[in-house]
Amino acid sequence: MKYCTLILCALLVSGCALFTKDDATRPMDLVEFEPTINLESVWRRNVGVGTGKGVVQLQPAIDGDVIYAADARGRVQAFNRFNGARQWRQRTGYEITGGVGVSNGLVLFGTRQGEVVALSSEDGEELWRTNLTSEVVSVPNTDGATVVAQTIDGKLFAMDAKTGENRWRYETPAPILTLRGSGQPLFTGSMVVAGFANGKVIAFNTRNGLIQWEYRVALPQGRSELDRMVDISASPLLHETVIYAASYQGRVVALNRSNGRPLWAADTSTHQDLAIAGRTLFVSEANSRVTAYRSTSGEILWQNDQMLRRYINGPQVLGDYVAVADFKGYLHVMNQSDGEFVARRRVNRRGVSGSMKSDGDILYVYGDRGRLQAFRIAD
Repeated sequence: MKYCTLILCALLVSGCALFTKDDATRPMDLVEFEPTINLESVWRRNVGVGTGKGVVQLQPAIDGDVIYAADARGRVQAFNRFNGARQWRQRTGYEITGGVGVSNGLVLFGTRQGEVVALSSEDGEELWRTNLTSEVVSVPNTDGATVVAQTIDGKLFAMDAKTGENRWRYETPAPILTLRGSGQPLFTGSMVVAGFANGKVIAFNTRNGLIQWEYRVALPQGRSELDRMVDISASPLLHETVIYAASYQGRVVALNRSNGRPLWAADTSTHQDLAIAGRTLFVSEANSRVTAYRSTSGEILWQNDQMLRRYINGPQVLGDYVAVADFKGYLHVMNQSDGEFVARRRVNRRGVSGSMKSDGDILYVYGDRGRLQAFRIAD
């Protein structure tokens, strides 16, 4: 089966498109506003080269009091997430394309050569390595017994968390054109939930890979392969008993966790991870508009369209606010209630394309140049 991964500059690569002053598609200029909160830097550390020159799925991961991060050249480091003190670092030598995932004592990442690698979260020692069929384009995940990861050829692999031995795999024909990258698979009870480039979300029995339910988030439409792209690159999000999923050129949906039945759906287009706070779901759309939905009904609460075409990443919740970062490295903070800007700060001149992380009080931003920073709202 032949397939082609489409790297969309206007979606995935920070600043790769060429614009002129007369081009109506150029990124929107930043709007002026009066800040109403003080965004304070807690600490900053250098992880390495960041994303390097490639388009890779790199994001930090929090586990307890430690935050982990990796760069494209195989440097993996662990820091105290409150003060930035380095716990350990390893030069693994791998070309990392998906990472890092952390849970149950494992630090996980995927490589360009099609490997999933597990390190000890205590000291970074390599525990095992497993060869898959092609480049790993998702952040691997684990529930302590099973490790799962997705590859660029449309396959989902499940491995033994202790040994890396392959347990089962699921494969679906890959469309001719796909976005580069997949969301991180989600563990929920005895199931693992993953999204695919054909627009489907599928829940598998973690132990044997049997399909428990599946739901088509988006149906390919249009004459061209570009028009028919409906990749689910956003990671499925679990909140209480509901799974939220979204596709490119498709919809955002709320699904019953146990059986996959839809609770509501709304038309949208995104390839970024989602965020939720209380009864509000936040989505960074493909055109860089931020939309807040009522999580119980799909009703649109507000939209912020003042960052159009600035290639923002997925939203993250910070206290009573929600934050996104753009291709020029500006961190934008908005009110959760109405989407109005309350603070802005430039954190990385090359941009921030990967997902940010938050514990609710501290926001962790990993820039494309390899700087990991922690921010909080000052009293």
